[in-house]
Amino acid sequence: MSNKSIEYGASEGIKIDQFLYGSGYISSDNTLYFGGTGGFYAFNSAQILQKENLSIPKILLTEAIVNKPSINEEGESINKSIQAATHLNLAHDEHTFTIGFTVIDYLNPEKVYLEYQLEGEDRIWRKAGNNKTAQYYNLPPGDYLFKVRGANSRGLWNKEIKSLKICIFPPWYQTWWAYLLFFSGISGLIYWVYQFQLNRQLAVRESKRLAELDLAKTRLYTNITHEFRTPLTVILGMTNRLADKLKAKKINEQETVDLIQRNSRQLLGLINQMLDLAKLESNTMSLQMQQSDIIAYLKYLFQSFESMAETKNIRMHFVQEIDACLMDFDSEKIRMIIANLLSNAIKFTPVDGLITLTLNQTNATIFELKVNDSGIGIANKHLPFIFNRFYQTDDSATRQGEGTGIGLALAKELVQLMGGTIKVTSRLEQGTTFTIQLPITKEAPLSKNREAQTELLFQNKELLAVPFEIALADEAISDSDRYKVLIVEDNVDVALYLKDCLEKDYHLYFAKNGQEGIDQALELIPDIIISDVMMPLKDGFELCQTLKKVEETSHIPIILLTAKATLEDKIAGLEYGADAYLTKPFYPKELDVRLAKLIENRKSLQAKYSQGTLIAKSAPKTEEVFLQKIQRIILEHLGKGNWTSNDLPLAIGISRTQLHLKIKALTGISTANYINKIRLQEAVKLLGSPDLTIAEIAYKVGYSSPEYFTRVFSKAFGHSPTSFRAKQ
Repeated sequence: MSNKSIEYGASEGIKIDQFLYGSGYISSDNTLYFGGTGGFYAFNSAQILQKENLSIPKILLTEAIVNKPSINEEGESINKSIQAATHLNLAHDEHTFTIGFTVIDYLNPEKVYLEYQLEGEDRIWRKAGNNKTAQYYNLPPGDYLFKVRGANSRGLWNKEIKSLKICIFPPWYQTWWAYLLFFSGISGLIYWVYQFQLNRQLAVRESKRLAELDLAKTRLYTNITHEFRTPLTVILGMTNRLADKLKAKKINEQETVDLIQRNSRQLLGLINQMLDLAKLESNTMSLQMQQSDIIAYLKYLFQSFESMAETKNIRMHFVQEIDACLMDFDSEKIRMIIANLLSNAIKFTPVDGLITLTLNQTNATIFELKVNDSGIGIANKHLPFIFNRFYQTDDSATRQGEGTGIGLALAKELVQLMGGTIKVTSRLEQGTTFTIQLPITKEAPLSKNREAQTELLFQNKELLAVPFEIALADEAISDSDRYKVLIVEDNVDVALYLKDCLEKDYHLYFAKNGQEGIDQALELIPDIIISDVMMPLKDGFELCQTLKKVEETSHIPIILLTAKATLEDKIAGLEYGADAYLTKPFYPKELDVRLAKLIENRKSLQAKYSQGTLIAKSAPKTEEVFLQKIQRIILEHLGKGNWTSNDLPLAIGISRTQLHLKIKALTGISTANYINKIRLQEAVKLLGSPDLTIAEIAYKVGYSSPEYFTRVFSKAFGHSPTSFRAKQ
């Protein structure tokens, strides 16, 4: 059992300041008597215990004093009553405040014990002072719980704790909606930057795509222009030639008429293809279906191309797995499809190749035809695009064959118009196969007209050009005074036209591509070269650049003849070293004038170079360097009597024929005469030295005897060496 002591003093009503010693007395009823300086007191212990203070103090919250900053240094204080409040909401700048509280204890309020705590800020309970307030400074925004508890003078604690919820709101920029706004703004900014960069990339890609499209269109227009200008050149030129010949009453003009008709039909075919594409695009092309044997019709078409294949020694096989197939088809659409596939096969199949047309009926509803060739093939990267309009696997100036990129696109759309499909497989250097499948229907009226097929065969044969090797056989080299002209042109009709224009005045030689033109130029050393620009293997620009860099051919004037009529193309041709640029179509008179002017310029240079000295300052650098080289070698060997013109080619490093033709072209005289000119020019210099005799000079400049030197010198200058020296 625990002992408990209780003190009583003035606060309990005891007024005696000092009790007298020995004044205490206990009665039989447990009454205590004490005496002192101010009197005596009697206490009954039982009654005291019964009357002991057992009441629990009641706590009240009185007010909250909030310090709110203002424009002055002292700030602003706001009193808020919280006696009946359970919540206190404060703004973000009301973070410093004082909470007042009190206690209700009527017996002994001075001895009441109080403690307080602010959850979220205080970790322990704090003792309240006599002023019964709690102060807090610069609290961060958040939720708090202010609590106060108390005990009476006898140490009895009130189990009920007085509490107040305090919420300090954050500033607007720290609220959830502000964070959401910031997040949205930053996200929006990031998204805008992303979209900006994406749009920029898309713009760059679109710009690149448009540039590529513009380049493709430029190439398309260039190719179409070339396709149109080539037949127009022949048609207009041959028409003018025919008119001139008719005036001269010349009768045999069948070759001219054939050229005009063939190129007129070619031009008409190109225009019809473009018109057909326009019709397909606008959905205005209709089918003219007739029921007939498609195998018999395809056989007629196939035979019309056999003559074209024979010009390249290409074998053509017609394979039919079935005897006949009666079905509905549009004969004109089938003709356009097969004509495109077979002409392409012939164009891209080398000499001694093979082309096969295979016909079969895969089932009761599908008719299949395959065109297979052993040609150059198509690279895998081009296969997905070859049916696109205006797409060309090779759109360079050195492409293997002419074309606009329309044919295969037109063929595919025509096949689809008839409800069929077309596919292609290919391997480089092994060949290509086109497979067409058409639905077999028998709803159209029967066709009994075969005249159209016969006429078609006739027309296709008319479109065939004469084989290049037959039409343009090289002429033999002649000792005639006519100039040699090398014509480099892959289109046989244009070459025939040039032949008709020039064969009377020039010796003509022909090459059908740029590489062959270079080879022939190095072998023949012609006087003039007329070259197309767009050709297989090497184009006209490469031909021009190559020949102008080689000593044997650098002097040869080159005329570029092409359908590329833009200023940039002309400048490019001149930069490669071309001497003239003619645009198709051209008139024969224009070509004649160009050739005459080039020959005139050549003669002017020959007159200057033929003297044996390099006096022409306006000469092209390559020609001047070449003649300087010749002169230096000749001067080095003048004193050797056994050194002749036959030794010069070995010293130069080119063949005797090439050297002869080169010197003849530059000077107009033979190699021996040119060496003699240099010897005489050197002799003239030596005659100015009185220390040398005529005989010594003769031997020094390479003559075998003084007498022979005197005869040659007198013939060249009209005076003997002695007389010439005397007049100096």
